[in-house]
Amino acid sequence: QADLPATATEADKLAALNRYLFEELGFHGSRTDYDNRSNSYLNEVLDDREGLPITLAVLYIEIARHMGLNVVGVGLPRHFIVRHEPRDGTPQLIDVFERGKLLSKDDAKKKYESLSDEPWQDSYLDTTPAQSILERMLRNLLNSAAETEDAERMLRYVQATLRIKPDSDRDRFF
Repeated sequence: QADLPATATEADKLAALNRYLFEELGFHGSRTDYDNRSNSYLNEVLDDREGLPITLAVLYIEIARHMGLNVVGVGLPRHFIVRHEPRDGTPQLIDVFERGKLLSKDDAKKKYESLSDEPWQDSYLDTTPAQSILERMLRNLLNSAAETEDAERMLRYVQATLRIKPDSDRDRFF
């Protein structure tokens, strides 16, 4: 942001964010070891500059917020994207896993359909609240721990989920 003129538009800021995060710093989606739990820990994503769609989205949302941009999470099933909601103009979907690739609604639908056999619902493009993003990140970690039968880690993630969502029957009976 320091390199931008005071008159920079939201589009200028968004372009600068993409350039800085993906070109200069080299952040990217994990392709060779997608299920590695390091891709789910934000501190390790910052170190490795590699992550899951949801962890890259959290990073993107926070940097955008500091730049005065309104970027929200969009929790497509099986893939997480973001949406820039400018003060004036049309909202724009962005796939941070694909280094800031701009998406149309049809692109997002095609992405979803390539990952799922379930029918598309327009509600998949609804804003995902921060608490739901955190829950989804914890569930990713819980699933990772379950795959390796790591009971201690599983319990830790269930307990964390119950702290933010104490009425979750699903997690009480996991």
